[in-house]
Amino acid sequence: MQARRDAAIRLLRTALVASIALPAAVFCWGAWVTYNDAFAHADEELNARMDVLAEQARTVFESVRLTFTSVDTIIDAIPDDKIKADEAKLHGQLHELENATVAVSRIWVLDKNGHAVVSSQQMPAPSYLNNADRDYFAAQVAKDSGMFIGAVHKARLANDQFIGVSRRRQLENGQFSGVIVVGIRPQVFTSFYEQLRTDDGGNFVLIRSDGSILARYPSTTAERMSPQGGFVQILSTQPRGGITTSRHTVDGIDRRVGIRKLDIPGLYVSAGIELREIYATWLHALSAHLIFGVPATILMFVLVLLTLRRTQAFYAEAEKRETAEQALRQAQKMEAVGQLTGGVAHDFNNLLTIIIGNINIAKRGVVEARAERALANALIGAERAAQLTQRLLAFSRRQPLNPRPLDANKLVTGMSDLLTRTLGENIKLETIGGAGLWSIEVDAPEMEATILNLALNARDAMPNGGTLTIETSNAYLDEEYCRHHAGIAPGQYVLIAVTDNGTGMQADTIEKAFEPFFTTKETGKGTGLGLSQVYGFLKQSGGHVTIYSEVGEGTTVKLYLPRFAGRQVATPSEAPETSARGRGETILIVEDDDGVRQYAAEILRDLNYQVLEARDSASALKLLDAEKNFDLLLTDVVLPGKNGRELANEVEKRRPGIKVIFMTGYSRNAIVHQGRLDRGTELIPKPLTEAVLARRIRLVLDSDAPAQAPDSSVH
Repeated sequence: MQARRDAAIRLLRTALVASIALPAAVFCWGAWVTYNDAFAHADEELNARMDVLAEQARTVFESVRLTFTSVDTIIDAIPDDKIKADEAKLHGQLHELENATVAVSRIWVLDKNGHAVVSSQQMPAPSYLNNADRDYFAAQVAKDSGMFIGAVHKARLANDQFIGVSRRRQLENGQFSGVIVVGIRPQVFTSFYEQLRTDDGGNFVLIRSDGSILARYPSTTAERMSPQGGFVQILSTQPRGGITTSRHTVDGIDRRVGIRKLDIPGLYVSAGIELREIYATWLHALSAHLIFGVPATILMFVLVLLTLRRTQAFYAEAEKRETAEQALRQAQKMEAVGQLTGGVAHDFNNLLTIIIGNINIAKRGVVEARAERALANALIGAERAAQLTQRLLAFSRRQPLNPRPLDANKLVTGMSDLLTRTLGENIKLETIGGAGLWSIEVDAPEMEATILNLALNARDAMPNGGTLTIETSNAYLDEEYCRHHAGIAPGQYVLIAVTDNGTGMQADTIEKAFEPFFTTKETGKGTGLGLSQVYGFLKQSGGHVTIYSEVGEGTTVKLYLPRFAGRQVATPSEAPETSARGRGETILIVEDDDGVRQYAAEILRDLNYQVLEARDSASALKLLDAEKNFDLLLTDVVLPGKNGRELANEVEKRRPGIKVIFMTGYSRNAIVHQGRLDRGTELIPKPLTEAVLARRIRLVLDSDAPAQAPDSSVH
């Protein structure tokens, strides 16, 4: 008996010790893990903030580079005496250039002694002032320092501050002849940083490599980083930046500080989070362990020990279920957003049709200037609302591709100016248009976005400059080629080849190039979606894309688009000028919204058309049963009962040859399939306007094309 008692006591004592020791060990381990997690999360947040700061700085200094380029164009190596002679004209040009960029506060051209030759601020320039003592001037005297970014200076003739950015002026023989100075408002950075303010004691800084502070939020009186601060600590071991913990020498607050070197020479951005906020996050996570662990340790330790494996399995299953439920909720949420956006767009576009239409009608009878201005302002507001509705549809990705016959040569030529500005001055653009080029049928805006995507990739592959060539030609893909490239049919194609002489790609990189989110760029410099978007657009357009590249030689991306064999129909802008008025034809309007239907009917009657009205498909079919004759069916897509597509199918069966125009504020599947507007479908988007309605109806009635051939299958 005693032995069994001792054994029981020993077991209880062991259990008692274990009930304290094991939870204590688990708690310490959990505390360490959550401590590291808290700092890891803080570091991720710092990197995200520095991404934002770096992007903003790149944008600002890119505008400064463009300003220098424009100033170079204006000055164009003009001698100082000639500049003084034309000072009034040059002052005006520099003043316009200054006003064109928010970040720029002043532009000065200084001679080799530091005296002003011409200024964007004052006319004449105060030549008695000597700026030779400024760092942005001194940095350019001995050598060409490129675009040198100086410290923050107080203006001598105005009560403001500016960051002086300079570029050397020199003669053809390389002799120094002065500098061009562009002043940047520090408020451009501090105002942006203020918008990023957080509740975790965060700070944001723009710093030069010598420790000079160019902009900081929250602001301080300090003009330079302390040698004991985190900035100097990081750069001493990590020249491109990193993350460390240090005490700020100005406010004495301990922070987790991140530093990142920018692509702009001599510039860094920094972001910080107070350590006490990181500790608070850690303690908050730790408290959950305490709340759960202490009662379980006192009351249920033995039970937890016996059921540990079952609990682990339970939580593993629960995690899988939670992951699946989150994915389902996300899919349902996005579907709900799309349906909500479509519903709002449909109803809102009906309302806007009534508003815009009646405002236009009201304007006809107004003679009082004040009332006319009021109606004009109301019309502007309604048109802005219509633009907002289109943006909602674009956000929900409910905008279908709308392919049209297109001349690829004209498209590339029209994009030349945009591409030249995008590529920069160190990359030469060449376009070679093929003779006798076939037409293609694509969505023009998406085609432009595709070429722009490829141009941006080529620019990144030529950091030191180069040549980008865009060449068009006719091509034929035979069966042998198509056997080695899945998803492409033999036939005639128009080839658009985009070639650069950049760094090129290795074979394994080419294999993965079209995969979503695959990128060879540094973190923060690319999403990995550019080429995957190009691939998806080409496949959706029935085309093909392939990459040819050699490391060190360059890359060619070839876009194959099917030849458009159909007869090209002139778009409204290309059609000859004819009267948009009716010639007594009869139009059947089917629209369930009374206000929209009444407005459309009134407009058409004013245009000399005969009008029949129906509020739904059933009413329209009754008119057909009653042998009512009409020349064109104008129907909404979304209708009670049968939708507009089904109504058009029924009308076609009963009266072949009747022409059909759809009108809609949003249509998902009735006239749009695989993301493309059904071929041959005539669509007038809402809100309706008199000019568009009159022109489109006249064009359809006057066209020699056969009537709308509806698709008998409604999805």
